[in-house]
Amino acid sequence: MSVTPENSKIEQNRKIDNCAPCAAQAVPIMFSKISPEELARQLEPRYPLTVAALREMEGGLHHLEYILNLQERWQKIARGENPLESEVLLYVDPSRMPPADAEYDLVYCGGVLGLFSAAVLARRGYRVAVFDQRRVGTSHREWNISDDELEKFVEAGLFSREEIEQAVAGRYRSGLISFYAGNIPEPPAELNLGGVLDVAIDLAKLLELARRKFEEAGGVCLDYRAFERVTITRTGPVRGVVEVKDKDGRTERLGARLVVNALGAISPLSLVIQGGQPFDGVCPTVGTTATGFEVGERPRQVNPALGDILVSVAHAQEGRQYIWEGFPGHAGEMTVYLFYYDLVGKDFAAKQSLLDLFEEYFRLLPTYKTPGPALRHLKPVYGYIPARHHRAVASASRRGLVSVGDATSPQSALTFCGFGSQVRNLPRLANLLSFSLDHALLEEKHLRAVGAHQHNLSLAWIFSRFMSPYDAVKRPDDVNRMLNVFCAALDRTGPGLTRRFFQDRFGWLDYNRLVLTTAWRAPRVFPFSYEVLGPAGIKNWISDYLRFSADALLRTLYSKLPPTWTARLEKRLSRLAPALAFKLAAHREEWAASGFFKR
Repeated sequence: MSVTPENSKIEQNRKIDNCAPCAAQAVPIMFSKISPEELARQLEPRYPLTVAALREMEGGLHHLEYILNLQERWQKIARGENPLESEVLLYVDPSRMPPADAEYDLVYCGGVLGLFSAAVLARRGYRVAVFDQRRVGTSHREWNISDDELEKFVEAGLFSREEIEQAVAGRYRSGLISFYAGNIPEPPAELNLGGVLDVAIDLAKLLELARRKFEEAGGVCLDYRAFERVTITRTGPVRGVVEVKDKDGRTERLGARLVVNALGAISPLSLVIQGGQPFDGVCPTVGTTATGFEVGERPRQVNPALGDILVSVAHAQEGRQYIWEGFPGHAGEMTVYLFYYDLVGKDFAAKQSLLDLFEEYFRLLPTYKTPGPALRHLKPVYGYIPARHHRAVASASRRGLVSVGDATSPQSALTFCGFGSQVRNLPRLANLLSFSLDHALLEEKHLRAVGAHQHNLSLAWIFSRFMSPYDAVKRPDDVNRMLNVFCAALDRTGPGLTRRFFQDRFGWLDYNRLVLTTAWRAPRVFPFSYEVLGPAGIKNWISDYLRFSADALLRTLYSKLPPTWTARLEKRLSRLAPALAFKLAAHREEWAASGFFKR
């Protein structure tokens, strides 16, 4: 299929705006020369269920082209076909910097979840601009989070509790984690958790409120601007110029002391910043928001008081362990996801098709939730959520350029991509960006400390590997067996540790207790781990564990100091050695975001 960019097709942009794939903002929108209906006819013989469902959705057939574009782009990335640095990121002598049409302290590339920290910084008095290839702050979907995490909006001074409540689409009594236990020796071990992804948020309302507060504070929203490139001074004072194109193809240049990359993990800019390092894992994800499922408390019925966090209903199929996630929303709506964890590489790329996964989604949906006679799919959701984890990778930042959110390719066993991670780290990100601007700490060695990374999550990648079948043909039940053992171990350790684990807030003692409990209950975890991870994976885990332990020791020692001492130390360092103070502040902010300290 031949595709060409047409920035002037703004109406098609708006039709696609009502879908928010996790990697949406990372991929330039391309439009083909054939109509959506013709494309649907071409794809219908192979994907009859998918095409039929999209036909019933408003603007649904337009998504076919976007899915193909995203799918093609991901497969190129997985094969190692990355963009050239000279195309999107340039470092030049100050005398060769292009002129800017306007000057700001920060320019945000990407205006979905990055809008929250942009709004906080604008309210602190910084000059901030945000641009996006769609309308800034657009996302027509629900996200799930907990009240503890929502409190970070209040802590950051962005929203009041009353304002947050206006965007709450629903609350659940608990969330279910359950893995299929048919024909395996391990008994089922369901977990029902409160305080984990138990609040559904209408992100469109929350983003609209953030946009209003951002603009009231003097922030500038630049809608329907496509990213072209960023140029940064090689020497001297740090300054960047971001080039964008508006819907009519006109170039605008935005000057900034600091450029913030919030474009997502597979944008050309993010790939270049990461130095071409390949991803370690990926989570292809599809789903829909729908109405008309059977409501009740029996298996496969929708209970509005319950959410499904991680659920499997069968052993491995098509060589993958499919996992379901589902959350009731407002007005009888329910958002359902189907996804699986996989490795990344040339041998895997061709099989990681979103259209194939969508066809499986519509075929298998009745095995997860029973459709009623009036079942209606309202809109699709889809994306690739890639991650870098156990290997040392290039910094997600460069001189004058810092990456935030999914652009850093973080990974959690639960929140693979992350509204929750963004919100949990909102005060941390705003505080560190403020410090770096106020003290002109804008070199890569400084900015690499800014972000949502956590030392405890450096170990979480191992759990996603256990959720991918090692030998799906001979042992299709491996994943469910191990996860039932793991859930039983979590249940044995108690609700506190279990909740901390699924909130990405587990500490060193938590982790060791969990590993030892799992090994005690199922000694086969050791040979299984070696089989799945191999010698290189075990070596990486040991390295991650040692770094995690060193950070835990540093945190423990720091916590023993009287608060008055630490306050004086940080104040004095800020005057005498701001770079050292910034490094210490980065550690403290990480510990606070992880729930170990209070600010």
